[in-house]
Amino acid sequence: MKANENNILRLISGPDKKFIIPVYQRPYSWKKKNCEQLLKDLKDVYERGHKSHFFGSLVYVSENSGSCEEFIIIDGQQRITTVSLLLLAICNFLIEHPDIKIASINTTKIKNAYLTDEYADNAKKLKLKLIQGDDAAYDALIERNRPIENTCVTANYKYFYSEIKKMTLEELEGIYNAIGKLDIVSISLQPQNGDDPQLIFESLNSTGLDLETADKIRNYVLMNMNYKEQERFYKKYWESLEQTVGRYDINKFIRYYLAIKTRKLYDEKKLYFEFKYYREGSQCSIDVILKDMIEYAGYYRSIVNPKQEKTAYSDILERINKLDMKTCIPLIMDLFKAETNGYITEEKLSKALEIIENFIVRREICSLPTNIFNKLFVQIGAEVDKEIKNNNMDYYDVFCYKLLSKTGKSRFPNNHDFREHFDSYDLYNAKSSMKKYILERLENFGNKELVAVEQLIDEKKLTIEHIMPQTLSDEWKQQLGKNWEIIKEKYLNTIGNLTLTAYNSNYSNLSFQKKKTMEEKGFSFSKLFLNDYIKKCDEWGERQIKKRADILYKKAEKIWWIPDVVEDNEIEKTEWINWDEDVDITSKKISQVEVMGTLMETKDMSDAYRKIHKSLFELEPTIYYKLDFAWFNQSKENMKRAYELSENAYIETNKSSQSKFNSIKKIAEAMQLDSNDIRLLMINKPIK
Repeated sequence: MKANENNILRLISGPDKKFIIPVYQRPYSWKKKNCEQLLKDLKDVYERGHKSHFFGSLVYVSENSGSCEEFIIIDGQQRITTVSLLLLAICNFLIEHPDIKIASINTTKIKNAYLTDEYADNAKKLKLKLIQGDDAAYDALIERNRPIENTCVTANYKYFYSEIKKMTLEELEGIYNAIGKLDIVSISLQPQNGDDPQLIFESLNSTGLDLETADKIRNYVLMNMNYKEQERFYKKYWESLEQTVGRYDINKFIRYYLAIKTRKLYDEKKLYFEFKYYREGSQCSIDVILKDMIEYAGYYRSIVNPKQEKTAYSDILERINKLDMKTCIPLIMDLFKAETNGYITEEKLSKALEIIENFIVRREICSLPTNIFNKLFVQIGAEVDKEIKNNNMDYYDVFCYKLLSKTGKSRFPNNHDFREHFDSYDLYNAKSSMKKYILERLENFGNKELVAVEQLIDEKKLTIEHIMPQTLSDEWKQQLGKNWEIIKEKYLNTIGNLTLTAYNSNYSNLSFQKKKTMEEKGFSFSKLFLNDYIKKCDEWGERQIKKRADILYKKAEKIWWIPDVVEDNEIEKTEWINWDEDVDITSKKISQVEVMGTLMETKDMSDAYRKIHKSLFELEPTIYYKLDFAWFNQSKENMKRAYELSENAYIETNKSSQSKFNSIKKIAEAMQLDSNDIRLLMINKPIK
């Protein structure tokens, strides 16, 4: 690495020089406020007679292409581009106003020494080569062609030009002379001597305006290539990737792609380094990885934009998107990959997607936690792949079995579970997207004439209405009877008491008869399925709410169906359980544990017990000493089969599997760990 003090005009002047912004860099992005600050600084330089003004650093890798020296800019794109735009604005202004003469400003010198290489052929004439898009806008300004709008290049050039028009000749001359006093530190990296441009780039971008994760990954992929290789890779792979998933979605896509490859769903802040670890640990070349990413990008596009490519399962994907449960995307991409590989037919893929939809909805209605989805949806695909490779089994059958075999907080609610919670589910206070989705499905399933429920609610042409109102009049209390408070508390926001109406919500406190018979808009005039039973009723109370919930449940069981799974003794039943779950661990094999993100292989529950406590003790030993745990002691005397965690720290191992699991729960509670901080992979071995 060589660092030199330099003057920016001296650096960029002279023949056979080209300053290249590599394709992995972000587009030029300085805003008007940055340009205002530059003009203010330049004005201070000439008004106060400063000899120089420090303008930051320019970090580059120098390459000799044979015909010229190429400076590949690692850091400093914004500064060198902005100065070039200001010089160009001064040059063009004076060319377009030949009556204005300033002796110290030579427009020919500006153009031929600072902006272009007068001896180069046209294709290589521009000294500064920006990334695609910016490059075309800059070229149009140089050639004084019609400007390309919607770029910071054009916007900042226009700003400088408009400010120059307001200046006196003295001010313009002062600004130009001040540009010549902009000093920089030019830092030349030398990869041949061990300089790593990628590490230096990471260090330079660790503060200030953060790069997007995708930008960092793109830079990591391309930076250590020569310029021509960068261009080829960018156009062949990265540009295709961005076009497929969309620039604004690429971070999300990379997150789900990595989840499939590593079987962990990382926080977006960790993606860059996790991608590096994945790439460096992979046996595949970067070409192979990028081709694979483009394939999965196609799957991602089909999932998030199902209307673009009409398929047999487009409608199902649209419904899943309405559930706003993005963590299922890795599992859906697993299914798409299985179809590509011929493991599952389009028909069974459609059914598998419906099962995911039904799984999410049943769990929502049964009030089961959603935080388990982050790991469950990532792991299912791996579990299925393992079975079909080892046992040559049907992909769809194993998929169904794996999903339905989950227990506890991870379970797929069966019909008994679903029925038990359906009547009491608080639909009214559910997430807006879920509320509209459930009502739309209950209304339209099995009907030929579909109602655009979501659209009509958004347009306020339909409202979600409490039949028994939120505020009860004396008439309503009388109708509900002496237990009206209990009935209201129990049923107010439930499915049995909610419907869709076209009348104004201001009328919601009216008596049931008035709601029913209101001209044109009452329940009696409704064509909606949801109101079929209501218009047959003469009164509304607990009995009617329960009856309607029963009618809707029978439909719900058909909508959100659960697959029949034949127990297959060939399939190994595995299940990740969190430390805080109520589960019987007796006679279960534990093959892996995960503690605070670290995965460890284990032989059995005893091995898991030792490794978990060892990890937690190293993390926070004082908890063990402070609390009076019967299974922990500072001496191994009077302990049966003591295991040493550290000097003067022992746990007793002569305990049942369930007791060992309970001890883990006790220490995790004491440490106030999150549910996912300790997990155990529990296995029921198949019967051979």
